[in-house]
Amino acid sequence: MRPVHRPPAAPPLRWRPLWTGIGVALMLFTLWMALRPDPGVTLAVPAGDKLLHAFTFAVLSGWWGNVYPGLRARRLAALGCLLFGVFIELAQWLDPPRDADALDVLADAAGIALALVLLRTPLGRVLAGVERLVGR
Repeated sequence: MRPVHRPPAAPPLRWRPLWTGIGVALMLFTLWMALRPDPGVTLAVPAGDKLLHAFTFAVLSGWWGNVYPGLRARRLAALGCLLFGVFIELAQWLDPPRDADALDVLADAAGIALALVLLRTPLGRVLAGVERLVGR
């Protein structure tokens, strides 16, 4: 059996409260956009709505995976993002003219899975890199 390659751990974030606040703002913005009657954001490609869901949840999960870089913390953040996606769909179901779509949650999950893969690359240490560059 081959050993599993793990990227080097990111150093602890000095500005974690700032990064957490930005993450909460991203989630509130996502919720606001999801509950607007017509958010006016579309991709003129087949399955554009699903691509937007996947992209949005890849960004959210990637953000939280940078804020909380441990493997267990990243898994919990991914689960939290998935539950957030389910919450959005339930809220849309209760808020006409929006409607719930189970495929949206599947697209959210695909974005989260993509983020978990990308977090194993240098993208998993972006915020630590920003702190290192700005802190010089």
